Amino acid sequence: MPRNVSIEIFRYDPQKDDSPSWRTYTIPYEEKNTVLGALIYIQENIDPSFAFRYGCRYKRCGLCALEVDGKPRMACHTYLQEGMRIGPLSKLPVIRDLAVDRKSIFHDLKKYSLYIEKKEENVEIIVEPEQGARLRSCAECLSCLSTCSRYNFGNGNFGGPFLFVKLAQLQFDPRNSKNRFEQAHALGIMHCRDCKNKCFCPNGINIYGDAICSLLENNVD
Repeated sequence: MPRNVSIEIFRYDPQKDDSPSWRTYTIPYEEKNTVLGALIYIQENIDPSFAFRYGCRYKRCGLCALEVDGKPRMACHTYLQEGMRIGPLSKLPVIRDLAVDRKSIFHDLKKYSLYIEKKEENVEIIVEPEQGARLRSCAECLSCLSTCSRYNFGNGNFGGPFLFVKLAQLQFDPRNSKNRFEQAHALGIMHCRDCKNKCFCPNGINIYGDAICSLLENNVD
């Protein structure tokens, strides 16, 4: 006989609701069904107003990042289990239900010029060190922000681990002409020197070792 599972899901519309709530949904269970599959089922068959994000369905785009039982996970890469409690990434503003404000975070990439600035049009073969290649596996899911003990959304004095990863990517790029430590310093990276908290990355990036330490090593002061 078909088996059902029950899961709890965070629901909140800031435009309508006074406070968030948790609702229980009972849905059909299939072997190797993912959390993302469950969310899609709920939206298509139970509540069309339910909001969440997803894109590639294969741990590439980072859009489906959320929290399962209080821990950040990729919905597309997490198997569904009975009794799961599924909520949005903490420390980020909720737009509706599981959808959080990503736009403001990515605006910072442009604000701080976190891209290669080079006018020459010469075609090059780019060879970066292994450490830089590991940083390129960042899916931009923002899970690291939800596990950073110091990060608070809107605090311009501390950019957070996501921006430090982006800065470290640029630091390792052979085309980079800036000292990215100066930008990292302005964004509060010195607070990370003695931090024992390991920011979570679903793709296994060692954020402290590969990103933060590499930027600190480029301190020219």
